[in-house]
Amino acid sequence: MMFLVSCGTTKPATVVNNTRPGSPFGDVYEVPAAEHDTDDYFGATGIASGPKARMDVLQMAALTNAQNIVRQKMQHAYKGAIDDYSSYIGNNAGADAVNKVERAGTQIIDAIVNDTQATKGPMFSAVDEKGNVTCYVGIRVSKKAIAEKITDYVSEDEELKIRFKEDQFRQKMEENFKKFKEN
Repeated sequence: MMFLVSCGTTKPATVVNNTRPGSPFGDVYEVPAAEHDTDDYFGATGIASGPKARMDVLQMAALTNAQNIVRQKMQHAYKGAIDDYSSYIGNNAGADAVNKVERAGTQIIDAIVNDTQATKGPMFSAVDEKGNVTCYVGIRVSKKAIAEKITDYVSEDEELKIRFKEDQFRQKMEENFKKFKEN
C-alpha cells in the first residue's frame, strides 16, 4: 500500500491569465504540483476536491486520477509504437503475435502505473466557504523503463522472440514514446 505524507500547504491554484476578455474559460490557472510530459517521462497531475476532514481520501483520489491520466497516455503511445513496429517489419509478423504483445504491454503498463507514487505534492488549496479543499498530486513515469520492461517480456517469450527482433522493437518503442508529448 502506498503512503503519502501531506505537506500541509494551503497554496491555491494561481491565476496565470485573467486578461482574456470574453474567453469562454474565464480565468486560467496554474495548477500546483504540475507534471508535464517530457522526452523521458510521461507526467500527469491528479486533482480531487472534497471536505477538509477527508484530506486522506482526497490524496488517494488525486493520485488515482493522475495514474489514470498517465495510463491513458502510455496505452495510446504504446499502441502507436506497436502499429509503427508492425508496419516496419511487415505483415509477416502475424496478428496473433501483435495481439499478444499488445495484451502484455497493457498488463505491464497497468503494473507500472499502479506502483506509481507522487513526485509532487500532495498540495492542498485553501478551505473554501463550504469547507472543501482541492488536492493536487503530480506523478511521472519513465518512458525508457516502460520500453525496457515490455521489450524484456517480448524477448523472453519464445513465440514472440522468433517473430520480433528485440533491438528493433526496443528502438521503435523508445522513439515512439519520446515523440509522445501531450500539448
